[in-house]
Amino acid sequence: MKTLNGSCLCGSVAFKVTGEPFIFLYCHCRSCQKSSGSVHVANLGFPLDSVSWTRGDDLIGRFVDAKDNPGFTRCFCRNCGAALPKLSRNQKFWVVPSGLLDSDPKMRPQGNIFWAEHAPWYVPVEQIPTFEGPYVEQGAAPNGGPATHPGNSGVTGGPAIGKLNR
Repeated sequence: MKTLNGSCLCGSVAFKVTGEPFIFLYCHCRSCQKSSGSVHVANLGFPLDSVSWTRGDDLIGRFVDAKDNPGFTRCFCRNCGAALPKLSRNQKFWVVPSGLLDSDPKMRPQGNIFWAEHAPWYVPVEQIPTFEGPYVEQGAAPNGGPATHPGNSGVTGGPAIGKLNR
């Protein structure tokens, strides 16, 4: 049986997953956008008996939305704030954030859910340039402007980023 290991950003909470994922989806719902700070999350579904904590289970925090999306749950590391595996709403399977895994789950995303809520600024990754390192090292912004804004201590972006940091 296949075993995958994973952990939070600071490494204080760790887990293992045994078995195969049965689904891999990008979720675009507003709750996932707000809880991740990103355009979508990338979650794997695993059977109920497949996840076990190997370190730091006493550091797992839990937020359950009672207002905007009642029942939406976010589990996170109390030290670094990283998302952690959680039980699905129906409590029948584990939802595991793919970025926590230390190795390739050997499954690729199969679909986008809650597409009606996707961010209007979402652009498919294959439609935007890619860079090997931090954007600041690339020389210039795509719009021809400087890669860093004067006075931003290396924060990347154009003038709009600079205005946010003042």
